[in-house]
Amino acid sequence: MASHKVLSNWYRQLAEHLDSGTRLAEAFSVCAGPPSQDRLRMAALIEGGTTIEAVMATASAWLPKTDRVFISTAMDTGRLPQTLRNLSDRHERIGATQLKVMLGLIYPLSVYHIAALILPIFRMIDYAHGFEWDAPLHLLQSSLLIAPVWALGALTLFLVKTDNPLLAQILRCIPLLRGYSQAQALADFSYALGTFIDAGVPMHTAWQGSARIAQDAKISRAYLAMQPTFDAGKDPATQLKAHKVFPPDFVALYAAGTQSGKLDEMMLKTGQQYQTQANHAMTYASIVYPTLLFALVATFIIFTIFQVYGGYLDLLNNLAQ
Repeated sequence: MASHKVLSNWYRQLAEHLDSGTRLAEAFSVCAGPPSQDRLRMAALIEGGTTIEAVMATASAWLPKTDRVFISTAMDTGRLPQTLRNLSDRHERIGATQLKVMLGLIYPLSVYHIAALILPIFRMIDYAHGFEWDAPLHLLQSSLLIAPVWALGALTLFLVKTDNPLLAQILRCIPLLRGYSQAQALADFSYALGTFIDAGVPMHTAWQGSARIAQDAKISRAYLAMQPTFDAGKDPATQLKAHKVFPPDFVALYAAGTQSGKLDEMMLKTGQQYQTQANHAMTYASIVYPTLLFALVATFIIFTIFQVYGGYLDLLNNLAQ
C-alpha cells in the first residue's frame, strides 16, 4: 500500500481536478503520487470504456481495498469528488499518527540496538584470563537479541501493507492495543457508513459494506442480527442499544443523525471521533511499551555491570588470600 501521505495528496488532487471539470481518465494521468505506470494503465482502461469496478479490481497493491470500494460506489452515484476528499482527510489523520508513533519509537529502539551490541562484549571479560574477543560468539549473541525485534517489525509491516485481518485479531489480545483495535474498528465502520450513505447507497447495503470493511466479528454479528429490520425497510436506530459493540455515544450520535436527516454527516464526524480515540490509544501504547523495553534493557545492563564488578571483587579477594 502507498503511504497515507501519498494517498491523501493524490485523492485531494483528484477531487480538485474533477470539480474543475476534468475527466476521470485525464485526472488519473495528471495527478501524481502513486506509481505512474499503474495510473496511466488505469487511465487507459477508463478511457477505453472499462467500468470503474473493473478498473479498481485491476489496481496494484498500492491502492487499499477499502478505498476501491468507496471509489467505485461514489462513481456510480455521482459523489466521487466529495468521497475523495473524505478519503484524503482520513489518510491524512492516520498518516500523522503513524509518523508520531514512529518518531516515538526511534530513541528506545536505538538504545536497545546499542545495548544488544555492547552487552555481549561485557560477557567476554574474564578477570582470570583477561579480555577474550570472540567475533562469532558476539555475532550470535547480538543476533539473538536483535533478530526477534526485526522479525516482529517485519511481520507487523507485512500485515499492515497487506491489510490482513489477522493484525486486528492479534491486537485484541495485547493490553493497551486492545482499546486501539476496538476504537479503530468503530472508526472504520462509522466512516464507511457515512461515506456510503453520502454516496447514495441504500441503508441495508451501506451497513453490509461497512460491517465488511470494519473487519470486526462483533459488528458483523450485530449486522446479521438486525437483518430482519433492514428487510422490513426500517432503520436499526432503536436496536443499537441491544448490541454491546456499539457504545452509548455511538448510539446517541446515530439516533441524532437519523432524527435530523443528516446521518451521513453524523457518521463521518463519529468516524473522526473514534479515529482520534484510536490514535490516542496507539500513541499511549507507543510510549508505554518502548518505556518497558527501555527499562528491561537498563535492568539487564545493571545486572551485567554488577556481574562484572562481582568478578573483579572475587579476583581481588583471591589475590589478597
